[in-house]
Order: sequence, then structure tokens, then C-alpha cells
Amino acid sequence: MLRMGTIATALLLSACAATPHTVSANAAERDCFFAESVSGYSVVDDHNVRVNVGASRAYILSTNWNARDLDWTQTIAIRSTLGRICTGNGLGVDIIGGDPRRTYPITSIARAPEEPANQGT
Repeated sequence: MLRMGTIATALLLSACAATPHTVSANAAERDCFFAESVSGYSVVDDHNVRVNVGASRAYILSTNWNARDLDWTQTIAIRSTLGRICTGNGLGVDIIGGDPRRTYPITSIARAPEEPANQGT
């Protein structure tokens, strides 16, 4: 009986020891922001929109719809059914705007590459 208890305790302790590493790895893969944090946006091409989050982060939101058809003179909103918007497949994230109002489902979200600093040339 003592041996089974020792084995069970060892398995429990090893599972607990592995948990922080698993959580940390998953957290590093999840790069997220809140829709309220978006401070600006621009069209990259027909199917990609760049959103600025704060002063130093930007994300590319991709859609199958033509992003240039979105009426950028109207109010634009980003909606997420999950609360946070995270890099990945974009499931549950929409860009909404225009007149008449349209919903553009997002198919993927990626962190935008950093833009090179102006070198004064």
C-alpha cells in the first residue's frame, strides 16, 4: 500500500512540475490584445488590414473579402466573441463598418513585422 502511495505521489509531483513549462510555452505562442487597445488601422492590400495596438505593436488581420471595399470614412470596429484577439486563425473576430454596415470575417491574425526606423535620408 505504501508503494502505491509513493508512486501516485511521484506521478502527481512530476505532473505539477511539468505544468508551469507547458503553460509558459502556450502563453508565449498566444500573442493577444483587446479591441479597445487598437489605436489606428490601414489597408495593406485587398485582403489584409494592419491594426496598431499602442505605440509599438501592430497586427495584420486577413479576410477573404476585399478590405478596400470597407468604407474607411465611416467608423470602423473590431469585434471578438472571445474578448481578446489573438494571433492564429481569427475565428470569432470581425471588422465591422461602412455605410451600409458590413461585417468582414477575419480568417487569420499575425503580428506585423516591425517597420524600419527612418534614418533621415
